Amino acid sequence: MLLAMSIYWDLPVLLVVVSFVYAATRHDRWDKIVHEAIGWGLRIAVFLSGIGLGLYLLSTYL
Repeated sequence: MLLAMSIYWDLPVLLVVVSFVYAATRHDRWDKIVHEAIGWGLRIAVFLSGIGLGLYLLSTYL
């Protein structure tokens, strides 16, 4: 069980890396890159949380 949960520790790192890489492909200045990366990180986190919540509700009540 503990080994299976260890894959979820990589998710925040992956979110940060993907957000920064995407933002860096669109902007050259660091202030804009950081602003865009924070925005994308939040959007991805909310999207994945919504999917996780939906799957949890489906598995619990169906």
